[in-house]
Amino acid sequence: MTKQAAYQGRPAEAATLAETALAGMRSRRSPRLLAQLHVRRAYALATLQDSSACTQAISKARAQIEQLGSDDDPPWLYWVDPAWITVEAGACLLRLDRADQAATMLHEGIALFDDSFTRDRQLYTLHLSDARTRPGKQQDLDAAARLGMASIDLAESLDSTLGTKALRALCQQMTAYAELPAVREFLERAKGVGER
Repeated sequence: MTKQAAYQGRPAEAATLAETALAGMRSRRSPRLLAQLHVRRAYALATLQDSSACTQAISKARAQIEQLGSDDDPPWLYWVDPAWITVEAGACLLRLDRADQAATMLHEGIALFDDSFTRDRQLYTLHLSDARTRPGKQQDLDAAARLGMASIDLAESLDSTLGTKALRALCQQMTAYAELPAVREFLERAKGVGER
């Protein structure tokens, strides 16, 4: 519910839901679940532009993930691991317009994913491309276009509405740089993706 509320433009509700869930977890020992809830809260706080609270929530998620190995974790949370925490931290930083730090975190996290996490690699590669497109010392439009192309390659084996939405947003953002050959090639290739 927290994730859906945040994605549907209700970040205050998302933060409250995450805080309520965390309060209900005080007596339970599940590092993965606690890490996930802290990340969901961080994302909501980033959307609310509360940088300090967001950073604290990310730190709490990282602290929980360092305690992995507990048999108390539900098996359905297998994907909550250091790679996911790292890319989600990058996504939060991107929401806070800290693209230089976001690019570092996203790059590190993507490198930790194994090949079975195609959808995650595709989505976070789009986020990294977004970070490389934004103004700042991390801006590299050729790299952004290459990352965009890599995300399209990954998308060919997927049916992901979230990935398609993120690709369209990236295309809108990169249209301002369409005079660059690499960007123009990416925009041409991105036409029609998700319409198949």
